[in-house]
Amino acid sequence: MCGIFGIYDPHLTTPPDPALLDRCTDLMRHRGPDGRGVWSAPGIGFGHRRLAVIDVAGSPQPMATSDGRFVLAYNGELYNFKTLRQKLQSDGVAFRTSGDTEVILQALARWNSDAMNHFEGMFALALWDSLRRRLLLVRDRLGIKPLFYAESAGRIAFASELPPLLELPWISRRPDPFGVAGYLAHYQPAFDSQTVFSGIRSLEPGCFLTADSDGIRLQRYWQLPITPTAEKEAKWNDARIETAAGELAQLTGSAVRSHMISDVPIGAFLSGGLDSSIVIMLMADYSQERVRAYSVGFDESGYHEFDYSVPLVEKLGLQHDLIRFDPRDYLGLMEEQIRHRRAPLSTPNEIPLLALSRRLAQEIKVVLSGEGADELLGGYAPLLRSPHDLMTARTLRENPTAIAPETRNAIRKALQRQYGRSGFHDPVDHWTCVYSWLSAGDRKTILNRDFVTPELDDRLTQSWRDRFDQMQNLSIYDQYLYLLETEHLRGLLTRLDAQTMAASVEGRVPFCDHKLVEFVWKLPFEYKLRWKSVPPNASTDETALSPALTSLDIAERFDTAKFILKEAFRARLPEPIVNRRKQAFPVPLETILTPEALKPMWERLASSASVRECINVAALPEWAQRTMASGTDGIKVWMALNLGLWLEGMDS
Repeated sequence: MCGIFGIYDPHLTTPPDPALLDRCTDLMRHRGPDGRGVWSAPGIGFGHRRLAVIDVAGSPQPMATSDGRFVLAYNGELYNFKTLRQKLQSDGVAFRTSGDTEVILQALARWNSDAMNHFEGMFALALWDSLRRRLLLVRDRLGIKPLFYAESAGRIAFASELPPLLELPWISRRPDPFGVAGYLAHYQPAFDSQTVFSGIRSLEPGCFLTADSDGIRLQRYWQLPITPTAEKEAKWNDARIETAAGELAQLTGSAVRSHMISDVPIGAFLSGGLDSSIVIMLMADYSQERVRAYSVGFDESGYHEFDYSVPLVEKLGLQHDLIRFDPRDYLGLMEEQIRHRRAPLSTPNEIPLLALSRRLAQEIKVVLSGEGADELLGGYAPLLRSPHDLMTARTLRENPTAIAPETRNAIRKALQRQYGRSGFHDPVDHWTCVYSWLSAGDRKTILNRDFVTPELDDRLTQSWRDRFDQMQNLSIYDQYLYLLETEHLRGLLTRLDAQTMAASVEGRVPFCDHKLVEFVWKLPFEYKLRWKSVPPNASTDETALSPALTSLDIAERFDTAKFILKEAFRARLPEPIVNRRKQAFPVPLETILTPEALKPMWERLASSASVRECINVAALPEWAQRTMASGTDGIKVWMALNLGLWLEGMDS
């Protein structure tokens, strides 16, 4: 795992400023404390910080081919590099090193952009072709590794993180209204490739960018296939569930085993949930040594999962570190991280995740995580069952006589209680309601009207509408699952990369193996979120459930989340882990964001010119107090605080 930086300027006849290359490269020292390298030529310069995991003593970067034509700066891990190495050797390639970096370099030199289709792993890379004077930037299929870039007048700069780009005087540091609105609405630090900075974009997952004297071009080399729902259901049926579960178990095992490749010590995050338990159980199968497991939580009841993680540790005979995070340390560490990343954080649990990463960095350099299983296999049961509410509301509007008169009012009350409304115009309207952190009303309250305009809400909605337009052959349930896998997941992967790399640790995600992802996506939705056999007072048919039940009443009561994953590993895991309801990585925001803690912070933010430019500082404290009083919306106040602290940092 590493950090990369570079500048390309087709109009420059000399190498980029060496002092600038050095400074921007070393801003990412935490991503690679084991080595650094800088390379430049007229119009082009690369910087690299190395965390040595494979071929520890060799494989320095930037790396060039023996003839000097191609130069590579690369961040990530290629899990199938030994197989590709053999293939290249059979084509006559002679290797000077034993790591994956040279394999990527030689594959790109010979196969050009087709090389990405051979790569199995996580990567963000830059390749310079001195003959064609062409820069190539590539990001992995799922977006596990970040890559930011900025362009102006034909020149381009790129980096693994935002701070190096903000050192360049020609890149705008102004906050982008659409990026800010997208962050508050959907918690994505980069939405539609736009970041919170007006001059910086994020390269989309599964895409590559080429830049030369003819300009800058973006292309896609992979996307999650939009397999029609009817095609999935025709291929798979209940009689084949056992077969699918067996294939899933095999692919998951292969993914975990490939992700364990390392020349340095490795371990795993263990929450006590299904996903991390499966990962660490499989690691124990393949490891010659006791696997190191790391867990974190708060002492406060309901804010840790130690009751589940500890029994599994004892069953598997793992080496276990259990970290108890003190909520009094939370706000200070939160401010530190916002300053470090020069961006608002994406989720509250980033802070305990950072503390855990710092602890495990004392012993290991590589950690495996269960990230990605929820999005892939239907773990967000209330959200994925919510189309039930959309269809109920549609029946209430279009065919009310189909519902008993005494039930209609109960339905309206149930929908109003869950959504604050009893109807939706269409699936896009429902999705933007259910998949929203701060509503349009909240954003209108806390943001200045001069900064964010009503047109931005229309633009956000249109972005989602464009996605729905591409999914016409999917059922509404498959559409929501597709959005979680392609949109929601990238924010969580950004979180994992940021907090592990801040501690100089490489985070790996076997559930994001693209072969596993493609297999599971082609399974029917009912394999993932499955109705239980006999709900009380109802048949197995969804329409037989009382229409007054909303998705929150149904989820994980009348259905089973991640059904196929549970079937695949049920025999090997303790029953409490398999059958427990999903629990998010909880943070006691009500304990942390007290009026006493928030009051001085609001006062401080109100004195910042950058904050006042974007946020209605007069309305913020009252809105926050009202929101926290609801008891369930602490996340909204947390996000507003994040935004304010990030903006405050622009004053310096």
